[in-house]
Amino acid sequence: MQTDRLNQTISLQDGRVLGFAEAGDPEGDVFFHFHGLYSSRLEVKIMHDVMQKAGIRVIGIDRPGMGLSTYQKERTILDFAADVEALADALGIVRFSLLAVSAGAPYALASSLRLRDRINFCGLVSALPPVEEVGENYMLPESRFFIKVARLAPWFLKPMFWFLHGRFSKRQKDREKFLSHILFYLDDADKRLIEGENTRRFLAEIFSEGYRQGVSGAVEDAILLFAKPWGFRLRDITFAPIRLWHGERDRGVPIEMIKEMTYLLEGAVLKTYWNEGHLSIIFNHLDDMVEDIRKIREENTYSLQQNK
Repeated sequence: MQTDRLNQTISLQDGRVLGFAEAGDPEGDVFFHFHGLYSSRLEVKIMHDVMQKAGIRVIGIDRPGMGLSTYQKERTILDFAADVEALADALGIVRFSLLAVSAGAPYALASSLRLRDRINFCGLVSALPPVEEVGENYMLPESRFFIKVARLAPWFLKPMFWFLHGRFSKRQKDREKFLSHILFYLDDADKRLIEGENTRRFLAEIFSEGYRQGVSGAVEDAILLFAKPWGFRLRDITFAPIRLWHGERDRGVPIEMIKEMTYLLEGAVLKTYWNEGHLSIIFNHLDDMVEDIRKIREENTYSLQQNK
């Protein structure tokens, strides 16, 4: 892929910089992509070949403090919808779709709420649900402990993130340890991804970019997602179509939570993959997801290409 497509920025009205990356077909239908926790805009590299073949232009956006985007104090999840709109305006895109992975899901849903008149479709892969709405009973004890820390001692997250991830994210020789810590709570289906050298290098680049500026951006993300109300409820979202794809072996976000999330999202449809985890679903079934998107596009007779 061309490096200049992966390292782009715009200046926002408040003086911040917003980083983004493009992959897939430059002339295709536009999907804004929302990356997961600890991650970055470079997730779109995983999708490049599939999206190019499907005629989709996918644009990954760094959230504040991650990758190339300026850190923003006291932001909210809903605030990010304004950044998405500013990027769409800067690129001359009138209508677009949304695609989110894991912790990117709340931001995609916030955009579905705030920008619904400009959006055609919202897809959520391995989505993170609002714990306060669906509960945390199905989560691992380690995950529940992390949520408790985020709520009761958010000041502790910064040294914790630095100790677990940040200090290993810069040096090539520490990349193995860095990835093993990132994937610690995930299923074996996910951990097998790093057995291949190319995939291991790929993931290390994507996650380490999330820590380019240090740990503050990822910490702020975690506090917003786990320690504070999102600023909206799933029942508030009446946008359709929304499609969810989820692995039944996802240990980070158990499938029971996603079934409840789907129920609360009016008109949403869930598709599950019995032998996939939190990340492996993306590498193994992206073709299938894109085929679902193609069918939905035909059923709803929309084309972003016509509305740019």
